[in-house]
Amino acid sequence: MALSQREKILAGASAAVMFVCLNWFAIGPTLDTWQETQDKLSQTKLKIKGYQTALAMEPQWKAQLGELRTRLQRSDPGQSGADIITRIEGVGSQLGFNFNQRAPAAPVDRDRYTEKSATFTFQGQWPGLVRFLFALTKQPEIYRVTSLRLRAEVRDPTQLAGDTTIVTYYLAGNESGDARKKPVDTPAPERQDKP
Repeated sequence: MALSQREKILAGASAAVMFVCLNWFAIGPTLDTWQETQDKLSQTKLKIKGYQTALAMEPQWKAQLGELRTRLQRSDPGQSGADIITRIEGVGSQLGFNFNQRAPAAPVDRDRYTEKSATFTFQGQWPGLVRFLFALTKQPEIYRVTSLRLRAEVRDPTQLAGDTTIVTYYLAGNESGDARKKPVDTPAPERQDKP
């Protein structure tokens, strides 16, 4: 039985409509889902690579944490800022810095450490300032310069005058857990409604 021309056109149109519907309702969403899955997979691979990088850096971070713990010397948080002034003046005097005024600030207690700061008014030269700041980085304690204002002398531009605020940090407690309070083992109270 041969198909007529009209039946051939109708069969071709039906096949085209079925192909479009199949593409619209089945193949298209499947391809979209596949693309989303590929995107999620690539993001997961990037996250895994980031985790692997972080795990590879863990020994370095542990070494840095150990160094910070040794540099943050345990100190009495109630001390005045005289110790920071003495140490900073000692570093500055070796490098030719003259400190005119010193003003310690009250210690600031943080969660695990204490901040102590002091403001200094000084006179010196440019190379001495650079050597002084570099020498602070080589000290066993951590020092942070929070403000630095400089004024060059009009007569001699190599001479500086200025003021700076320097902060240092001390551990507030013993992190090993020895100084933490141990829980007290107390017996449970007896019930009062017993006959």
